[in-house]
This record gives sequence, C-alpha cells and structure tokens, in this order.
Amino acid sequence: MADTSLNENRIGLLIWQTCNIWQTKLRKILKKYNISLNEYLIIETLFKLSSNMNSISQTNISNNSFIDISVVSTTLSLLEKKKIIIRNFTDNRTKKIELTQKGMTLISSLSKIISNEESIIFSKLGNESYNFINSLKLILGKKIRVKANKRD
Repeated sequence: MADTSLNENRIGLLIWQTCNIWQTKLRKILKKYNISLNEYLIIETLFKLSSNMNSISQTNISNNSFIDISVVSTTLSLLEKKKIIIRNFTDNRTKKIELTQKGMTLISSLSKIISNEESIIFSKLGNESYNFINSLKLILGKKIRVKANKRD
C-alpha cells in the first residue's frame, strides 16, 4: 500500500500515534474503574515491587514506573483517598506504601484485562514483537537481550 501522508515515514510520529492508540484504549478500560492511567501504572508498579521489597517509597515507585516523583506524590494522595493504598511512616522521613485489600483486588482484575488489551493492540507485530521491544529499548538507551538462533 502506498504512503498516503508525508509523515508516514517519520518514526517519531509513528511512535507517538502508537502511544496515543495504546493510551486511548487503556483509558477507556480504566474509566470503568474510576482510575487514571497514571494511577493504574503506579498501582501496578507497587504490586510488582511488593513481591521483592518490604518497604516501598515514592522514589522506588517513580524510578520503576518512570513517572515523575511529583506526579507520583500527587497520585498517591488520590489513591489513598480512594482507599487503594495506605502510607505508613517507617521513620520521620520515609513512608512505606502498600496496597490495601481493595487495591489488591483492583490490580488482580485489571492486570488481566490490560494485558489482554495490550496483546490485541500489539498482536499485529506477530513474531516481530521481540525485535520491536529490543528496538524501543535501544532508542531508550537500555540493555537488550539477543535471542540465539536455533540451528536445525
């Protein structure tokens, strides 16, 4: 199929358009649960960190979700009001952040739904998904893993 736009070969715009599709579809799902995309990403990060960390801070969440610390702080206040998380002081400077039972129930339901939606969105990549992920990691300056080819 021929290019129909002067911008169809601009990789930055293609990444932006893909991101917009991803965000729109996820926001539509999350709206039914009355949470934003940032709230979901923070809940998901908190859930994943809790499997191998005893005391999780805002900084831990920010570093692992790639959401700015000030946005994490504001969002945690909203999640606390919704009774999805609790914050306890471990000392005078640090708050330990945990999911409540409501938060655990929410993330276990949503993670399956979101994962399924992402599978649908990115299924068009087929066997190229591994290479696509590595390409994005290269752009972001991250380490990539190379699959060894199987010899017949």
